Amino acid sequence: MAATYLKSRFGCYDPSSSSSVSNFGERDDHVGVIRRSSSLNFELQEDPSFWKDHNVQVVIRIRPLSNLEISTQGLNKCVRQESTQDITWTGHPESRYTFDLVADENVTQENLFNVAGLPMVENCMGGYNSCMFAYGQTGSGKTHTMMGDIDGGTLMGDIVGGTRRHSVNCGMIPRVFEHLFTRIQKDKEARRDEKLRFTCKFSYLQIYNEQILDLLDPSLANLQIRESPKKGVYVENLKEMEVTCARDVIQLLIQGKTNRRVAATNMNEASSRSHNVFTCIIESKWEVQGVAHHRFARLNLVDLDGTERQGSSGAEGKRLNEATNINKSLSALGNVIMKLVSSNGKLVHVPYRDSKITFLLQDSLGGNSKTSIIANISPANCNSMETLGTLKFAQRANFIKNNASVNEVASRDVHTMRIQIQQLEKEVNQMGGLVKGGIENQEVDFPSVSFPGSPGSFKWEGLEGSFSPLACDRKKPRVPVQPLLNLLVLPCPLKY
Repeated sequence: MAATYLKSRFGCYDPSSSSSVSNFGERDDHVGVIRRSSSLNFELQEDPSFWKDHNVQVVIRIRPLSNLEISTQGLNKCVRQESTQDITWTGHPESRYTFDLVADENVTQENLFNVAGLPMVENCMGGYNSCMFAYGQTGSGKTHTMMGDIDGGTLMGDIVGGTRRHSVNCGMIPRVFEHLFTRIQKDKEARRDEKLRFTCKFSYLQIYNEQILDLLDPSLANLQIRESPKKGVYVENLKEMEVTCARDVIQLLIQGKTNRRVAATNMNEASSRSHNVFTCIIESKWEVQGVAHHRFARLNLVDLDGTERQGSSGAEGKRLNEATNINKSLSALGNVIMKLVSSNGKLVHVPYRDSKITFLLQDSLGGNSKTSIIANISPANCNSMETLGTLKFAQRANFIKNNASVNEVASRDVHTMRIQIQQLEKEVNQMGGLVKGGIENQEVDFPSVSFPGSPGSFKWEGLEGSFSPLACDRKKPRVPVQPLLNLLVLPCPLKY
């Protein structure tokens, strides 16, 4: 991106001249963060036009230092934010990286949703497949970003004092679905004349040790990924639940959360040991002037498990086997992105099938999707190398080229089409009779005629030879011109 575009798109502000902004979270049990204020905060600004010209967005989110990190290492950090697009890794040698967004520790859950999550909902409503996934080392705040606080305090959708209220720490996923169903309701009310109808189906799975398990039905284990021309890539026998409001989704998320594989490590008290994928299929149907429209979109929200080093996490036995499979699948994800970036648009083999997560999300990586990647990093010096690895991963992902297109099919009512076909057949028969009658009375020698913008002359072959319906000798009897002109504009394109 050009520097002028970046500066016009975002800006920074002095906190002394603005209203207070809450931190990454008032409380985060996973990493034990505390609230700190920095001398300079960078405010993220919404840019609705971004997705018109881009199909991939990469966001860096910096979590605050934890209590333990501060007590053992002080306030020194391995990264330094330069702007809302630039961040510097302060190791040796210093490395500077530029992304679409860089969110510091003071960015609220709501602010991050407004700049990254809300446009995704609008894309889905427009018929685009969309995907958001959180990447980063274990304990960097991925689950806080994606899920947040969904079962503590007031749930989304509760009515308190006549207004809707939810926890300020609830994450991207619950906020996405709250906004989605709000938009659906508004569209249905505004387009009643079109008989607009929506259907939303929700599924929730985890990939644990390279096996797919259904979080809505724990009895469904070791599910298989299939691929078909009609359905694309899908998980066979995965349970799908139809949902009609945000509260339905929250209840399913809470239900699935109890079935997730988590465990304590030295880096995270409740470390996720699996990749979690939330999928919603959104379908809409309406009618306009006898034409039936069917639009659909697939929304994937992914909480990837985090990379970890054995020495830092202290993983042993079962935990070590889990960490090995996690790192292997994330390595496969990195290889897929490397292949996509190095292909330079050429048709090459991309190893999607090397991992279940890359196979399942292959359309979101280099395919038909608008994709947002939130790379979560820790600023602590003890995590310096993991943070550098995440920044390099995000930098490569920034060069992915997706080909997103609207998924919509329009079909005209069969009865209406039959009537139109009968009318066209009647007109063709009438014009055919006029042409035949005129030529039987008098032979006409028609020269060829060139159409403006055509590569050559167009000749009408048939009946009495080559002739042009647009030009003839004034001394000879002429066939009526208008019926022949109408004949030329039948719905059959000319091929040169």
